[in-house]
Parts: sequence; C-alpha cells; structure tokens
Amino acid sequence: MADPDRRAPLLKSYENAVVIVSGVAPEQVALRTPCPGYDVAGLIDHLVEAAHRAAALGRGQTPPAGDDSPHVELADAPSQLRRAAEEAAQAWGDDSQLLASFIMPWGEEYSGATLVNMYLAELAGHAWDLAMATGQLARLDPSLAASALDGARAMIKPQYRDMVAKGSPFGVEIAPPPDADGWERLAAFMGRNPRTSLDQ
Repeated sequence: MADPDRRAPLLKSYENAVVIVSGVAPEQVALRTPCPGYDVAGLIDHLVEAAHRAAALGRGQTPPAGDDSPHVELADAPSQLRRAAEEAAQAWGDDSQLLASFIMPWGEEYSGATLVNMYLAELAGHAWDLAMATGQLARLDPSLAASALDGARAMIKPQYRDMVAKGSPFGVEIAPPPDADGWERLAAFMGRNPRTSLDQ
C-alpha cells in the first residue's frame, strides 16, 4: 500500500513557519525553546536550513552530514522560508518523486513519501517549538496539526527518540492531556510536554 501523499501539508507547513517566525520579536531570540540545545535564534537557523534541505532532497541532492546551520538574520528568515517553499513546490511537483529512493548522509534509504513526512513533521514541530517559546501558540495553523501528526507517526522510528544530541528533535513520546488539541498532540508525540512552562 502506497504512503499517503502529504506534499500539500508539507507546503502548508512552510507558510505556517513563516507566520510564527515573522512574529518573533528581536528581544526574544535568546529565549530557550522546547527543542533541546536550541534557543530561538538557533532554532530559526535550524528551521530555515531544514526548509532548504527538504527542497534540495526533492531535486535529488543529498544534503551534507551534520547539523551546522548557517546563521540567518531574524528579518531575513521569513523571506528565506518562502523562497525554500517555492523551491520545494517545484522539486516535489512530480508524482514520481514520492516513489523515488533517497540515501541520507547517515546511510539510511528513504522513499520520497517518507521524506515528505519527515520534513512535514520537522517544520511543523519546530514551528510549535518557536510558538511555545515566544507566546504564539494561537497563531499556529489549526488545519495543519492533524496532517503533521500523521506524518510524524509514519516516519518516527523508536531509535530516533531520546537521542542526546543537538538537533535530535524527538524525545520519548508522552501522553497528551485528554482535552489536548491537535498541536498539543503533535508536541506530545514528539516528546514535548505541551503544557509545561519553559523556565526562562
């Protein structure tokens, strides 16, 4: 059975990220985020880099190993994300890309559909991290959360969780509150406690 086509939610996740990054104030860049090892500025750098990586993979380009993300000025981050979204739309526009195989820098091979799930989960998950850190949860796109959670469930393997390293975004899954909304369920699946205040 073929994996569902989640390219439309992936592209929506770019604009969702633009909304959140655009709402970050300069005085907030040093705040810590729910993503281990990252403050707001560092996570924006990582998010922009991931956005470009997703597009490059769709073009058949293998990204470099490691997690070194070039610094992006806060004022430039929204336009960089929008440019990456345009590149991703072109790169993943051919249906055959979903069935193509891609070898990642760490040696694992994935289908295009799996990579779409991976970057949907990453872009949406980190947008939640930034929204949580900067008081913007209400600005997250409510129509995106369920697709992002489905994408995360489709690609996160047990060995990806609780990795003690910068850039390892998936902690141990926690149980969401019974009345959790879609974004809180995504955060909990990715190992965040969606209702714990950050100790700034």
